[in-house]
Amino acid sequence: MALQLDLPKFESRNAQVMGISTDFPMTNAAWAEKLGLSFPLISDFPRQTLEVYGMLDTDPKSRLYRYAKRAYVIIDKAGVVRYKKVLDNPRDLVPNDELLAEVDKLK
Repeated sequence: MALQLDLPKFESRNAQVMGISTDFPMTNAAWAEKLGLSFPLISDFPRQTLEVYGMLDTDPKSRLYRYAKRAYVIIDKAGVVRYKKVLDNPRDLVPNDELLAEVDKLK
C-alpha cells in the first residue's frame, strides 16, 4: 500500500516525518526502497517505543499480536506529544488536512 502523506506540505512546515515498525532494520530498508520512501523508517524490533506510546497490538488473540498498529504522533520540539491517533485497522489513514492542522497548531 502506498503511503498517502503529502510530504512536501509537511516539509514546508519544518515537520520531520518518520515511520517506525517492528521489523528488522534490513527489512525496513528494503520496504523503504520498494515504496520509494524519502523519510526514515525506524526499527523498534524490541517493541519498547511502540509499547510506551500505546501503538502496539497487545491482544494475544489478535493475528497481529505484538505488531505495530497504524498510528500518527506529533511531537513538538520540546519532546511533548501534542497529537496521537492510534488506528485499529491498518488500512485506515488519517487525512493530510487533519495532520497538517495539528502541525500548524505548534506555530
